[in-house]
Amino acid sequence: MKKLILLFILTLFGMSRVVAQDNNPSQTSDLKAYVDSLSTKLNTLQHDYDYLYCSHEINQIQSELKYLLNDVNIKSNAILINCYHGRYDSDLYSIYRSGYNSQVDLYDSFKENVELVQRVVRLRILSSNFTQNEINVLMNGCETLDRCLSALQSALDYCELVIGMYRDLK
Repeated sequence: MKKLILLFILTLFGMSRVVAQDNNPSQTSDLKAYVDSLSTKLNTLQHDYDYLYCSHEINQIQSELKYLLNDVNIKSNAILINCYHGRYDSDLYSIYRSGYNSQVDLYDSFKENVELVQRVVRLRILSSNFTQNEINVLMNGCETLDRCLSALQSALDYCELVIGMYRDLK
């Protein structure tokens, strides 16, 4: 019982010290300045994170689009070389056709991803306090994604043309 009373007295003493500290105006203003400082740092970190996230997403999908573009061009060149040699193989043709179809499917999924990334970037631009220079960089990145999609579409059209040339060798 003595321990319980002693614990109660110590608790009351500790609470009175907390109340006394809250009434000290210099500590209250120091605490408020510290909280404001932390709030400013948090806003800066959020801004930096938003910008880096948008830049990363744009660059990542741009790299993947360029990789697919190079892959399509390499396959088109390989098919074209077989056309020049005049060799037709029906099994090879079906492999070319299925490879082309899978690349078209990849293009369609990339197109959806590009639209999603562009929407995310625009929303982050609206919700964050980016500088005009940062906004310009991000918007240029979005336009670059559109150009990459256009180049990939052209490469796929060329690949389809070359596959048609190969088919006509029979």
